[in-house]
Amino acid sequence: MVDFPAFHTAAWRHKTGLALSGGGLRASLFHIGVLGRLAELDLLRCVDVISTVSGGSIIGAYYYLKIKELLEGRRADRLPPSQEAYIRLVREIEAEFLRAVQKNLRMRAFLDWRKNARIFRESYSSTDRMAELYTDLLYAPIQGTTGLLLKDLPIQPAVFPTPVGELPAKIPSLILNATALNTGNLWQFTGAFVGEETSGYHRPASQMPAMPKLYFDSPALTPAQRYRLDRLTLGQAVAASCCVPGLFEPLSLSGLYQSEAGENIVIRLVDGGVFDNQGLVSLFAAGCTQVLCSDASDLLKHAPDPSTGLINIAMRANEIMMDRIRNKILDDLFARPPQTHAFFHLGAAVSQQTFPDDAPQLLYALSHIRTDLDSFTDQEADALMYYGYRLVSESWPDSAARADWRFLRIQDLLRDKTQRQVLLKYLGVGSKQFFKVFFLGQRLPYVIVLAALMVPLSAGAFVLSFLPWWVSALLGLGLLSSIAYSQNARINQYLNRVERLRRARRRLAKAMAPLGIPTLLGLSVAVAARVYLNIFDRLFLHYGRIGRRTP
Repeated sequence: MVDFPAFHTAAWRHKTGLALSGGGLRASLFHIGVLGRLAELDLLRCVDVISTVSGGSIIGAYYYLKIKELLEGRRADRLPPSQEAYIRLVREIEAEFLRAVQKNLRMRAFLDWRKNARIFRESYSSTDRMAELYTDLLYAPIQGTTGLLLKDLPIQPAVFPTPVGELPAKIPSLILNATALNTGNLWQFTGAFVGEETSGYHRPASQMPAMPKLYFDSPALTPAQRYRLDRLTLGQAVAASCCVPGLFEPLSLSGLYQSEAGENIVIRLVDGGVFDNQGLVSLFAAGCTQVLCSDASDLLKHAPDPSTGLINIAMRANEIMMDRIRNKILDDLFARPPQTHAFFHLGAAVSQQTFPDDAPQLLYALSHIRTDLDSFTDQEADALMYYGYRLVSESWPDSAARADWRFLRIQDLLRDKTQRQVLLKYLGVGSKQFFKVFFLGQRLPYVIVLAALMVPLSAGAFVLSFLPWWVSALLGLGLLSSIAYSQNARINQYLNRVERLRRARRRLAKAMAPLGIPTLLGLSVAVAARVYLNIFDRLFLHYGRIGRRTP
């Protein structure tokens, strides 16, 4: 265990970095709990660099904007940057961020039928749509603008009186990490520059070119570069950092670089976790000598009977490679003197003070919760925050004052055996990607679906009654075959990963555009998304509320 007083003293004297790992919104919520305890220990005020990846970028950018508002003196309460101020900021994030998450970013992306139709075009992607949602739902409410530009990120600190005997809060910088498909290098978005970081993990003898960093204030920028850089938004940077390969299309940046022949190079960026899912490489490159790392990444899990399917084998091989990358980077962290780093990772064992009973089952459930961008219930969110908070508390059992955190209410469920079993069941359901509400053992979702199906089924039966029996049988067989085909996970995964089929879909969409088919499809998807959000997503959140009477 790292000696806390020694680490705390060194953190103020030396360059201190905070790394927030990837792992979807599961990671974001886990990081909030870690931030809460670090605020109580007065370690957040001494952070110089915040390095984030994927889900860590979502919450890291949110936290950074809160700090920016505080240090620039733009809060309505004119709160000075004290230890208590940082605790209050994280308490605000605890409630505000969860409210935004429970709007379901993933499904809300399909609510606008016009945007749905645009996604069929080459110039607009699902990643562009997510960038807009991050801005509208998360960052604009803090900053007070709908288009926060990356170049506006640097903090312009206001002057605050510093109490006698207390050090002023440091002014942190934010690094949002992505991966460049062009070169395989680490790509960084900051308020000062964008470009590739090659130090430390770049072989000098490599023939792979590197995309040099482009500084926003550089007089050497060409008009094309300045035009493109001046329009980069924080939402786009976060979307690139979260761009999981195979699920989202790469974020494309053109006009920044040219080849030796003078041709435009289109930079295509994907999830920063492809290169480094912990965000540590950027802290190493920045020269941070004290490192705080909150790691909620998806760990490699034991497979008793690995699938022999081609797609599943490829996915498993990718998981193994990602685990090797993670271990290599962590080895570099742990090779440093023990008093220079602190590491908190989802899946680490905790004492019975944290989880009184059923600790192995709770740890298993928490480490298997989906890494997704959909709604998280109160029970899921509070359990993740509480776990992150307690991990830091047990690593550093300091006598620092505890704040009245909202997520501590999860302790009431943990102490009661009946409620704890319900919590375990709901956390287990949280590992599923879709239709989670149907696995909670509640009747109402099924009643709603059956009632909705009765209308088209009754209408279909009425029409079929006028047809010969053999025609009805053929139509029924065709319908059943279509349903079976559409629900075949292996077929769907294959179709989604074959580039030729994806290009064919694009060409088909262009051909259908004059007929208005993309508009009709966009409208259909928007209607389905609205129904899901207003009925099934609300039910899922309702059943997962804390304080609701257990079934």
